[in-house]
Amino acid sequence: MRLRSALLALLLLLSLSPRSYALDQSYMPYLGQLPPAEQQWFAAAFQIYRKAFIQPDGRVFDPQNGGITHSESQGYGMLLALLGSDPETFDLIWRFAKAKMQRADKLFAWKWVPGRGLTDRNNASDGEILIATALGLAGMRWDNAEYIAEATAIAEATGTKLIREFGGFTVLLPGEWAAPTPREPDPTLNLSYYIPLTLPVLEALAPDHPWEKVMRDGDAILDSLIHPPSDWSTVNAYGEVVPARGFPPRFSYDAVRIPLYLMQLGRTSPKVTRYLMEIWPDDTRDIYPFDVFTFARTDKFWGKSYVFIYEMLHCLDDGTPISADATEMKMTNYFDTSLHLMAIAAMYAHYPECFPRY
Repeated sequence: MRLRSALLALLLLLSLSPRSYALDQSYMPYLGQLPPAEQQWFAAAFQIYRKAFIQPDGRVFDPQNGGITHSESQGYGMLLALLGSDPETFDLIWRFAKAKMQRADKLFAWKWVPGRGLTDRNNASDGEILIATALGLAGMRWDNAEYIAEATAIAEATGTKLIREFGGFTVLLPGEWAAPTPREPDPTLNLSYYIPLTLPVLEALAPDHPWEKVMRDGDAILDSLIHPPSDWSTVNAYGEVVPARGFPPRFSYDAVRIPLYLMQLGRTSPKVTRYLMEIWPDDTRDIYPFDVFTFARTDKFWGKSYVFIYEMLHCLDDGTPISADATEMKMTNYFDTSLHLMAIAAMYAHYPECFPRY
């Protein structure tokens, strides 16, 4: 009965447009509801991605980082297999995550290293919510009750162990390790683990947990920032979101995902957008990590996805379409390519006016 209720809730939630969220539109690329030509493009792109970044046993690996695998990478791979309409590869990716990375409590160890296996059994909550969302959508799309049951168990465990209230906010901890302790009374947060596309699905799967409050307060946190979001943050005793102690105060490869994750649900953060447009030079599309206090450049973002995301923000601001150059993918960098494909899916779902004009 619980399984049937979860499936019905997902179907209702994703076929209607409650509140202000166009949920059906957001999930169309992942549910195979694009026009045939677009669906074929994603299918072809995913086959290239599969050959570049997915081992025959379903392990999604990072060639630029020693070939390691994260729970996040399995979640990305599962979502991209949905985009690519590839149920066989989806199942392989899920089976690897379940057999090699899932803990007894249904959360996932975050790091698997070739030749060594699991080297860190701590969880990373973006892995949990990405995997649960992908399973929920796949269960709907391919009529797989097992996927729905697995997604429900992960969503329940995540809600129980990782949703907490601090400083007036309901937040999703990035891992169990990030909860306050007597020695460190403020929680550690990663604002890029706030992934709006996942939260309505998790709400349908595990409605006893306050996912809607996580959604609302995630928006509130972004709206309340007094500087650009750092990769790692904390909520202090005054309810202020500031860079976390022990981490560089830097906008880098974590925080850069925040605009993309919002656009997946057809949304933006005006404050975050304004910060980025003021810091990054508009005329060169030179997108770089920076110190959130001084805005000083700290490195360079290597890959086209970051430029693509920035050009999407520009398109929404002034109507300038994305350049043809920003759409090109070399399929050599796992992280960059994963973000790029999800950004293109968001453009198909919500911003067709931003397509390049050749």
